[in-house]
Amino acid sequence: MGAGITIAQGLQRVEPEVKHLAFIGDSTFFHTGIPGIINAVYNNTDITVIILDNSTTAMTGNQPHPGTGKTMMRSVSEKVDIYHMVKACGVKNLTKVNPLKQKEAVEAVTEAVAYPGPSVVIFEAPCIALQRQPNKLSINEKCTSCKKCIREAGCPAISTIDGKIVIERSLCYGCTLCAQICPAGAIGGAEL
Repeated sequence: MGAGITIAQGLQRVEPEVKHLAFIGDSTFFHTGIPGIINAVYNNTDITVIILDNSTTAMTGNQPHPGTGKTMMRSVSEKVDIYHMVKACGVKNLTKVNPLKQKEAVEAVTEAVAYPGPSVVIFEAPCIALQRQPNKLSINEKCTSCKKCIREAGCPAISTIDGKIVIERSLCYGCTLCAQICPAGAIGGAEL
């Protein structure tokens, strides 16, 4: 619940030759992450923080938080922008990217990790549980059963049945991450 940023700073002191990454959700960022960011800037700690901004407090029931522009009573409130908040804390290397655009996301993290000093990547995309897309994904005959989609995406909708890779449509949210990872181009659909 927010300790990852300060733990990464402590680990960096013990292992200065290793780049440490910390992950934090958007809601937790607001209630415990900001002091850790300030401390990292103040001490010029060489860490990378990944903020997972899905515009909700997903782990406890999708409640609003200061970044949503709504209160618990659903009234409109001033939205606190995470990017500008991090920038106000003094982070110089800061980028925002959609995590479902795999190539761009990897590039953003690679650049942030290479930066000497505190860096932040904000992965910004709506929670897929709230923004479900109709699934039109399927696996075609190009599939080599390499299982890269299973290993690297970790999606519960993809599995093997009798040695064949399958997508369980009732579990698929249509994010297309598996299609971006597939080296054979075997995952497709109408929107790809």
